[in-house]
Amino acid sequence: MKNKVLALVTGLSSLVLLAACSNQQNGLISTTSSSSVEQSQSSSSESSSTSTSSSSSQEKKVDTYAYDSIISKYQTAVANNQTDDSLNFLVVNYANSQTSPASTVYTYRDLDGNGVDELVLAFKPGKLFKEHMITDIYTISKDSGQVIRLTEGPQLGMLGERMTLAYLMDNTFSYYGSAGAMAGGGSGYRFSSDGQSLVKEDSDSGADKVDLSNWDWKDLSSASTESSSSTSSQTQTSSTALKPDEFKNGNYKSAVGTWKSSNGKTITITSDGQLDFWGSTYPIDKVSPNQYVSGIYTLTYVDSSPVGNTPIQLCPKGVSDASDAGDNSKDRILATNGMPSEESYFYRVD
Repeated sequence: MKNKVLALVTGLSSLVLLAACSNQQNGLISTTSSSSVEQSQSSSSESSSTSTSSSSSQEKKVDTYAYDSIISKYQTAVANNQTDDSLNFLVVNYANSQTSPASTVYTYRDLDGNGVDELVLAFKPGKLFKEHMITDIYTISKDSGQVIRLTEGPQLGMLGERMTLAYLMDNTFSYYGSAGAMAGGGSGYRFSSDGQSLVKEDSDSGADKVDLSNWDWKDLSSASTESSSSTSSQTQTSSTALKPDEFKNGNYKSAVGTWKSSNGKTITITSDGQLDFWGSTYPIDKVSPNQYVSGIYTLTYVDSSPVGNTPIQLCPKGVSDASDAGDNSKDRILATNGMPSEESYFYRVD
């Protein structure tokens, strides 16, 4: 009897032991399975996050080189003192003004936060404008890459003189006239949902103005102008060439600078209307076509003793001045009272 009881107890103990081992093994499998699922979910999440980040970082970036044609067009318009409806004519007018000149600067800035840098042009602070005054804004279509002018039309097409477009802290604009209030007192503009136009609002948002002086501005005039430090080469760029079209309109700005002859004498024409040569300075009167030689222009000046004045002839390159003693392949100034010689010709050095 005792042996039977002992056998029964031993059997029950074995069953209990086997059940415990089975439960531990099942728990281990369950734990391992749960851990694998969590790890798989974590890896999937990380993969998704990495994929999203990669997709975001690889989002197509619109290059600002597309704006080069706009910048070049403005530079040409300023140099030739001619413009059209596709540009803000005030930029050209003030750049060529003899009495109230104002230069223009430009920068690239993502104004609406859509990943596309806009091209912003503005008058540079100086005597006329106390702070940067926006004159034109362009953007680029993400879909087509086309350059779009945002500031066009009868209202936004003439910014910078009587009308001001102020950029605000919330990426919108305040638009007001010379007699209007600052931000908060005029009508407003905001970007459209696609960022390709400005939508007018009855009033601006009331947000504070952005300080534009901290932006990375570049001078429009120096964007493509490369002045040579070598006077011997006398290399000319399009920005320093004599411009007959301007001379026809009485504008001698393209002749401004210092000119030097082969014997070391100099002639200097200044932007404020002074002619300096041979130790004397004279107020410039006007520039007009030469009455004897086609393509040559005469710069006249005011002299208290006009008798015997030395004629100042502006000779664009490629145009013969009848004597051909100078180098017709270069812009030059002919200054002589007698028969022209090599020393009578002055070539640009500055």
